[in-house]
Amino acid sequence: MPTIDRPSSTALARFVRRLLFLVAYHGWVRHALRRTVRTRFLGFTLLVPPSVFHPRYYFTSRFLAEAIASLSLAGKKVLDVGCGSGILSLAAAKSGGSVTAVDINPAAVQATSHNAALNGLSSSICTIHSDIFDDLIHTGTTFDFMICNPPYYVGEPFTMAERAFKGGSNLQFFSQFASGSKSLLAPDGSILLVLSSDADVNACLRPFRDRGFSVRFLRSRRLLFETLALFELRA
Repeated sequence: MPTIDRPSSTALARFVRRLLFLVAYHGWVRHALRRTVRTRFLGFTLLVPPSVFHPRYYFTSRFLAEAIASLSLAGKKVLDVGCGSGILSLAAAKSGGSVTAVDINPAAVQATSHNAALNGLSSSICTIHSDIFDDLIHTGTTFDFMICNPPYYVGEPFTMAERAFKGGSNLQFFSQFASGSKSLLAPDGSILLVLSSDADVNACLRPFRDRGFSVRFLRSRRLLFETLALFELRA
């Protein structure tokens, strides 16, 4: 697997990126996250309530949504893990997919449902309040695609908003995802996962490799201080 280019690897670059993040967060994003925001993004109208990951503020949403939009998903069942505002579900539904969207944050589940209706896609998107696969594992449903913009930073989340960023002190999110996904993937099904060079990419992917998944690097996008990478995982 190709190594992800890491322009953010130097101490100076990490410092500058952190400084810019803090300025943007405290000067703009934090205030926006305290209220429900109406926005247009990738051709969709979105209402994003407090505590829900806002796709306009983070490049991973655009990168993965654009990749999903390029797929032909007609007749395919798609699972959006950690649906947030629902932007990935909307992109998948617009590409013809029948989408199940799950999130541990009730506000995110409600936002995805509302945004599906707002964009005329309610018939293609079903929302479920679930901690990853907890409320799906015994249904017998399988999916052709799973899509996920995961919480790839190390650390324990203490609020619903932090769950969109922090995957646990040992990145437990990825272990849970890998262990539960095999029984939910249809034959020849795949997982599309976006990661950043800010993350420990090998640690994020290790639980999948340990469970026999193949990992294929698809594409990357270099930004000023980080590189985003898209991976396809198959059981």
